[in-house]
Amino acid sequence: MSATMTDLPKVHPAEHRRSTVATATKAAGWTVFWVTLAAVAALTAAVFLIPQSQAGSGLTVLTGSMRPVLEPGDVVAIRGVKAHEVCQTVKPGDMVAYMPNTDDPMIITHRVVRVYDYDGYESCMVVTKGDANNTEDKPVPARAIKGVVMYNVPKVGHILTWTQSHGARALMVIGAGACFLLGSCLVIPRKAKLAKRPDYVI
Repeated sequence: MSATMTDLPKVHPAEHRRSTVATATKAAGWTVFWVTLAAVAALTAAVFLIPQSQAGSGLTVLTGSMRPVLEPGDVVAIRGVKAHEVCQTVKPGDMVAYMPNTDDPMIITHRVVRVYDYDGYESCMVVTKGDANNTEDKPVPARAIKGVVMYNVPKVGHILTWTQSHGARALMVIGAGACFLLGSCLVIPRKAKLAKRPDYVI
């Protein structure tokens, strides 16, 4: 049975516009979803995964002693360093995270001014100073140095502080993974269905 062009159903312009708007809205929604998901994934990697892969961690800056390089609320990604490697790998100008007191868990992130290597790491001493401070810090032994700053992520520490106080950090990481899985489950079957749909031939 043959059909002419006049036999085909006509689409009202208003319906066509509504269909076009709905398609564009859905596409924009998916774009926002994937962009947001990619941003969360990148942030999670920068703050948690990359530092942990280097035997370090992400630390939130609490004071302005390293202004203007680091501001309160920034997160610094720390690469872990072993005590016997400090005098060989840490140089003046590096920013390091260290514990000034062995009985205090507080960690300070300051810039290295001098490294004294007298006779092996047992006698290695490091002198640091905050960029915004007028005086140098008290020298600390190599074992006090916990890591070297690789990079910083501005302002993210405010979010982490909130999640820590509300016990939501793990939930944030799990939520990012769940969003990724959900998006995959929604998009992959839809693409497979479109691929199987035959072309319409007049």
